[in-house]
Amino acid sequence: MQEDLPLLYRAEQILRYLGNDLGIDEQIELLSWLQEHPEHQEFVESLLSDSGLDAGLQFMKSSGRTQAWEELQQKLKPHSNKNNIFQLWKKVTAIVAVLVMMITGFYFYKDANSGNRILIQDLSKNDIRAGGNKAYLTLTDGKQIKLSDMENGKIAVQAGFIITKTANGELRYEATPSPNGITKNNKATLYNTISTPSGGQYKVVLPDGTQVWLNSASSLKYTTSLANLKERKVELVGEAYFEVSKGEPGQSFIIKSRNQEVEVLGTHFNINSYEQEEFTATTLLEGRVKVRRKGVFEQTISPGEQALVGKYIEVNKVDTSTAVAWKNGLFKFENASIYTVMNQFSRWYNFDIEYEGKVPRNRFNGEVYRNLTASKALRILTYAKIEFRLEVKREDPERKKIVIISN
Repeated sequence: MQEDLPLLYRAEQILRYLGNDLGIDEQIELLSWLQEHPEHQEFVESLLSDSGLDAGLQFMKSSGRTQAWEELQQKLKPHSNKNNIFQLWKKVTAIVAVLVMMITGFYFYKDANSGNRILIQDLSKNDIRAGGNKAYLTLTDGKQIKLSDMENGKIAVQAGFIITKTANGELRYEATPSPNGITKNNKATLYNTISTPSGGQYKVVLPDGTQVWLNSASSLKYTTSLANLKERKVELVGEAYFEVSKGEPGQSFIIKSRNQEVEVLGTHFNINSYEQEEFTATTLLEGRVKVRRKGVFEQTISPGEQALVGKYIEVNKVDTSTAVAWKNGLFKFENASIYTVMNQFSRWYNFDIEYEGKVPRNRFNGEVYRNLTASKALRILTYAKIEFRLEVKREDPERKKIVIISN
């Protein structure tokens, strides 16, 4: 049986593999041995840390195979000092790790900074699905409703409004009619918040009829009496596309987001206010809006323009389809940096990002469908010859991280 073969024979076999001196049949046999029993992979894992190397060598030396060990030492005689043998075994175990990954799609190493055991996975074998319609509605009393778990139809009644989930994945507020047929107008100031997780998106029709599409990792806070207020004000975190209802004459609509306020009077526009982005970007498709930075600076923008708010307000002509591509089921990149690309991917596929070594300076142009799995979407990196790996912590295998390696 293969279990009876000395581990030292396996070591010699791997050394021959390093020297391209292993035939196809022997390669298949070696891979089969690695796959047969968890103990074989556990032995490999024990050798992946420096502390485990000495223990592994002692195990092999004291397991009744002294003669085999001495024979291997003779073969390694030109490099027989302790340090060289130690370094050679480090190289051998790294190759074994790669072989294990070829079979199982993962191997372990220990993160020197955190001490956590890190699992390296093959993304093609451990793919990440695209996001979808997922959101939470938090009512004014703190009750949270997971919308993806709710059946279509009425989900709550609050402050003179019936809140319903529609068949096409929308959240709607409809005024409650009174018994005499007159619609109730409740003026109580009650706040609701709709929020999407990473890997989620959702559409809500607010009490005043304004339609809002929320992108991943975003939230919108609003009052249920929005339709009756002279100044309709909502608060946005993240990204959303708005189609604002005109309301009554003189009735304004204000969106408060990171570093800015946007005032509108019936218009279509997109706001990207993620903390990871350098600027808050307001892109106008239709109508006119005023963009204010903390009430000090103000710019009015026209259709086809984008206001970038940082320390100042910068207005540029842009291709608006890039800003709203997410709403239409696309990632669209126009001279985008690796940071822009990976920030969008991480929010939609719900993974963390880390950059190892020098950050690639590539610029990206093109479109990627948002319904693709992560392995297919990330091909945009391989086309640019940028390497990456997928990691998870053994203690938290559900949380994924993509590590970008300098090209």
